Amino acid sequence: MRKNDMAEMIARKFGMSGLQATNIINEIFDIIIKTVVKEGRVEFRNFGVFSLKRRKARTARNPKTGVRVNLPSRKVLSFKPGCNVKKRLSKI
Repeated sequence: MRKNDMAEMIARKFGMSGLQATNIINEIFDIIIKTVVKEGRVEFRNFGVFSLKRRKARTARNPKTGVRVNLPSRKVLSFKPGCNVKKRLSKI
């Protein structure tokens, strides 16, 4: 599913334009990103938690050339599903 598909579903359900639904989705994503950057964590009860985790520096290998490359430590976005999501996924 793409963001436009989600916006169309929301627009139909709530009787709004696709542009309004897209703007709402974009605003929600922006708020989540800003909060994760500022506080390091966003929790939606029973849905899941978005958080920042730090990956350690490591040595990797370029698969084409075989040359070893040093990768610095970095922050990555992590998602841990909540109980409702886990229950629904286990039924699949």
